[in-house]
Amino acid sequence: MAAFGPASLSNLGPGFDTLGLCIKGIGDVVEASFSSTSGITITSSDPIPLQPRANTAGSAAHLVMTKAGDKRGIHLHINKGIPLGSGIGGSAASASAGAWAVNLLLGKPFEKKELAYAVLESERLASGGGLHGDNALPSLLGGLILTSPVSPLDYRRVNITKDLHLVVILPQRSILTADARTILPSSVTRTDAVHNASDLVFMLHALVTGDWAALSPYMMRDRIVEPARASLVPFYQDVRDAGLEAGACAVALTGSGPAMFAVAKDAESTSIIRDAMVEAAGEGARGIITMADMDGVHELTHSECSL
Repeated sequence: MAAFGPASLSNLGPGFDTLGLCIKGIGDVVEASFSSTSGITITSSDPIPLQPRANTAGSAAHLVMTKAGDKRGIHLHINKGIPLGSGIGGSAASASAGAWAVNLLLGKPFEKKELAYAVLESERLASGGGLHGDNALPSLLGGLILTSPVSPLDYRRVNITKDLHLVVILPQRSILTADARTILPSSVTRTDAVHNASDLVFMLHALVTGDWAALSPYMMRDRIVEPARASLVPFYQDVRDAGLEAGACAVALTGSGPAMFAVAKDAESTSIIRDAMVEAAGEGARGIITMADMDGVHELTHSECSL
């Protein structure tokens, strides 16, 4: 059985550790099969940890097998469609795909929401400690997810009523989540905290109502996290300016970066925005035109085999 774990955008400006969005067309594939070897074994052609407890797909698979009370051996083969350290939820995609592939192999005894803990706990491996749901839950459940950084299993799916057209820029560099957390401020002023809370509310209203033009400035003036992480992305301002000049409604970092995304007003403007942002990001960057994915992790389809 093979599962496709989709990529996701997180933070979306002021929504640090709180907001994540599943996206179409790019993700990780995990194939699961029963094995005569006990426990979880992993293979991959990608440079990733193959020890089950150090690999998010392996950890998630182990937790699902434990939840099912099944002691049979499982072999996983992982194909990473998401570049390592890109900022679009690669570790979360592998975790959700690993959990779902094993669930499919067992005859689908669990609903997606019943696998949330397994995926969240596995994502801990990449986040530097603590449970973070802003990539894991969108990849598992699909759509726009609002989650509590204090208690990630307390989450809500936010309904998006209109097509959300997106451009994602993947530069040829990586930033590890754990490293990107070390540069964040340990405390913030009350003024900045209130400013971000207000912008998050107004940004959510724009997303719910489908008023993409209203996303700016609320998505683009985070005072706490994005300014710190932008220092790790030398082309940040150039890509942001290029996207806006090409007609984007808003441009921001996703997760720890270096990936950046833009919200387009319609499908017709996405290619212009992509080309402008790729050029600004420099040699080796690539751009993806995508949309919000409302389904999340799923059994691999024939069309996705070639991704």
